[in-house]
Amino acid sequence: MFILACDAPQLKPVIEIAGFALKLIQYVAPVLLILWGSIDLVKSIVQGKEEDIKKSQKTLIKRIISAVLLFLLPMLVASLLGLIGSNDWKGCWNQYHNNGIGSIKVSNDL
Repeated sequence: MFILACDAPQLKPVIEIAGFALKLIQYVAPVLLILWGSIDLVKSIVQGKEEDIKKSQKTLIKRIISAVLLFLLPMLVASLLGLIGSNDWKGCWNQYHNNGIGSIKVSNDL
């Protein structure tokens, strides 16, 4: 079985980049999607065209659904990986999220 050595110098930058990217996707992208949808809806309301308002409402609903899915994406991916593969990677990932990258330690378990 593969044992994940969390203190490998090559692994720390990967975990840092992945953690930052997931946080960015999880928090910033949903806010931007909802903001853009709201701006489109306000523009349509100001123009006063009923057809454009309905179209903007549908777009806003789709963006809200997309935002919720983006927020839940890390949990969905972790659940899927837990079902398909082993849970060895979770130790390093949890150490990073709980204490930062400097706290990641070697796993000597066989």
